[in-house]
Parts: sequence; C-alpha cells; structure tokens
Amino acid sequence: MSIVANNIKYLRRMNGLTQEQFARKISIKRSLLGAYEESRANPNLDNLMSIAKIFGTTVDNLIKNDIRRMREQQGIPLPQPATQLLEPNEPEAPKPLAALIDKYYQQPDNSPPARQGVQAKTTKPTPSFEPQPVDELFVKPLPPTAAPSKPDENRVVWVSQQNTAEYMGSYAYEDYLQKLPELLLPTLPRGRHRAFEAGSDFPVAGATVVGEFVSNWFDIRDGKHYLVVLHKQGVLYRRVYNHVKTKGTVLLLSDLPDIPAAEVPVKDVLEFWETRQYIGLSMPEPVATLPLEKLAMLAAELQREIDHLRR
Repeated sequence: MSIVANNIKYLRRMNGLTQEQFARKISIKRSLLGAYEESRANPNLDNLMSIAKIFGTTVDNLIKNDIRRMREQQGIPLPQPATQLLEPNEPEAPKPLAALIDKYYQQPDNSPPARQGVQAKTTKPTPSFEPQPVDELFVKPLPPTAAPSKPDENRVVWVSQQNTAEYMGSYAYEDYLQKLPELLLPTLPRGRHRAFEAGSDFPVAGATVVGEFVSNWFDIRDGKHYLVVLHKQGVLYRRVYNHVKTKGTVLLLSDLPDIPAAEVPVKDVLEFWETRQYIGLSMPEPVATLPLEKLAMLAAELQREIDHLRR
C-alpha cells in the first residue's frame, strides 16, 4: 500500500471520521475515497490539496512521509485540522470546492466507469491516472496480477490481440487478470511484467512482447521502446520521448517508416510497459550470403587487379 493511501486512512481514523463523512468534506464519492485508501486509485492534485488543508498538513507531507510512523517514533504531533471536521448540522449535499485549473487539462470526472455486466453498486473504481504538474504525484500503484502457483516461477499474464479491448476496460481488476492465460518466463528479472500479443506495428510478425510496468511516468527514458496502452487506440509498440514535465505529453515514434509520429496527452494513456523481451513465432529472415565458390572468384579477381596496379 502506498504512503499517501496509508496517510489518508490514518488521518481519517484518528479524527473519528467515517469514509462517508470524509468523502463529503472533499466532494467525492465514498467509493473513490475507498479506492484511495486501498491504493486502487491515486488522488489528483485537487483532492490532495483539499485533504492536506482539512488535516492541517501539506501535500508534500502526504505523499512523502509516513505520518503515523513519524508521530509514533519521532514524537511529532498529529497535524491539527485547519477547520472543525464534524459540524453539528452538517448538510447532506457537499459544498463544491473552489475549482483549481490544472496546468494542462480540465479536471476529469472522478466517477469510475462501470464494468460491463456488473451492477453499479458492486463496481470497483478503475484507478484514475490524471497527468499532474507535480513530480511526486505522477507515481502509479503497481497493477494487480494473478499470484504464481509456485514461488520460484515467474508467471506473466498474457493479453492477446483479441482480448485487447476487454483488457483496456478491466486492466485494474484482479479477478479479470486471473482469468487470462499466463506465460512461464523464468529468465525474467525481478519486477512486475505483462505480455502482449504484438500488432502490425511490431517488426516481427506474430510475436509476443513482454514489458515491465512503469510506475513513475517521469522516469520514462527518451528513445526507449515501450508498450503504450492508450484509451482508444489499444496497445502500441513505440519509442517514447518524455515531455510529461514540460507539456504533459509523450512523443511516440514507430520503427516502421509508414507509421507517423504522434504526440499524445498523458491523460489518454492507461499504462506504460517498458519492453524487456519478445517471443517470436517465426524465425528472422536469413541474411543473404555468397557461396564459397563466388567468394573465391571475387578474391581471385581482386588479386589480379592488385597485380595489375603494381606493374
């Protein structure tokens, strides 16, 4: 569980608030607050600032420091709320917070999308990955994945081209990921990996590309290959150039000449996976070589030219 999730839950409980009471204070749904506290979603900048103001602390403190440990081990007093948290006649409907204009985009709707075939009341919220102009906020929780059957096996969830559309709507749900097929890849290093069946933008036809999850999008390295899961376009294999800090975008370049470059807002990106290896279903085309007889003839001809120049 992330530091910010632990801090939100700890401060709420220490101040005697239920999730419903606290959610009304910052004008969000109780289910979204639950997702914050369970690390299934990241608070956006607006909500982080509201939480910090309510508890009399700072955004920096919420995202960097374990407040409970600081208080218990270092004797630092618990932050005091800036205002009274429980009002005698608290209204049912929350008062809207003052709008804070995001540096790059308008604030998106915090309401999580409902999964197809699941009633709204039981739907888990999909993590909300909005671009933020503050470095520390752009860290994503590791995605859930099915546990390996044996501790010494590195099993990787495999997403086929046929399942790509379904994956884009359910990638954050552990019960969905557990139903997907798995690959056993014992040579992979430690990390959180996922395998995707490559499309026509990958140089080797019929390949499966394995990527390592990128939790901090500011760490994307220019010119490296990534699997980019886009909201509407699916899974793309591209070289990525990082403009997150300066423009809130990434530049995507393909190794294939017929695919144009594109600058994509990070609000349209669901996940980044840095490519680690690929598994091909076909062998690479052999490099054309000359037979030994032809090489001998060329060598003899070259020797005759040298002898002629020496005369």
